[in-house]
Amino acid sequence: MAYITEKGLEDGKAEARILTKHGVETQVMDAEELQALDPEIESRAIGGIFYPQDAHLTPHKFVNGLATHIQRNGVKFHSAEAIGFESSDQQLRKVITTKGDIEAEQVVIAAGSWSPLLGQELGINLPIQPAKGYSITFKRPETSPTVGISLAESKVAVTPMGDRLRFAGTLELAGLDFAINKRRVQAILNAVPKYMPQLDPSNLEVLEIWRGLRPCSPDGLPFLGRSRFYKNLIIAAGHAMIGISLGPITGKLVTQITREETPMVDLAAMSPERFK
Repeated sequence: MAYITEKGLEDGKAEARILTKHGVETQVMDAEELQALDPEIESRAIGGIFYPQDAHLTPHKFVNGLATHIQRNGVKFHSAEAIGFESSDQQLRKVITTKGDIEAEQVVIAAGSWSPLLGQELGINLPIQPAKGYSITFKRPETSPTVGISLAESKVAVTPMGDRLRFAGTLELAGLDFAINKRRVQAILNAVPKYMPQLDPSNLEVLEIWRGLRPCSPDGLPFLGRSRFYKNLIIAAGHAMIGISLGPITGKLVTQITREETPMVDLAAMSPERFK
């Protein structure tokens, strides 16, 4: 986390103190120490918070690699759109899709921002709001950050990804809308040189402008657990802007639920029916 204002830095320190109490390793750095993390890139930050336990990855490579791994271990994918369900005796018997019906012993709704549409089919209220975010990916320049950086006041993330460099940010509440708001894209680009003047987006080669919908809940917690309306239905949605981070532990918890094991985390606060 890099800060260019005293207020921002003080807020960052306060957050770091809370996280430290919960076991997250943090290091408060002055401008010189922050610059030393990436000496090739000039930084205008007056200080920052370094999280040694954090990491970054290339999302599509992670997801594709995971898919390949589980396919090799016997998992089969059925690519279709779910449009309804058949149920009886508080059990879901079939998932109705655009490519035929699928019988299942256990059903998991993990459709991100589209989960409320499936919930409606079952009379379940999932108040998830799609929050559109943008990223702009460039061909990585010769002089480039080697560490992922969050430009704190601007809420923009700068992430090196192999031969690419990605700037990402914003949160736009516009429903299930994939239109690109050029003003928001430009706001991301304008923020970067304020922190790192060498990274002028106008001098970089654009590879892709992307947008996606992050599923946000009213209280910031995901919906995770069994439904009380259907004995074999599990909800796992609403992970907001940290789906990649929470994905692995969510998968572990869903596995424990399907096996009727005690989840390693108390899921009471994440009950799928906590909003009536």
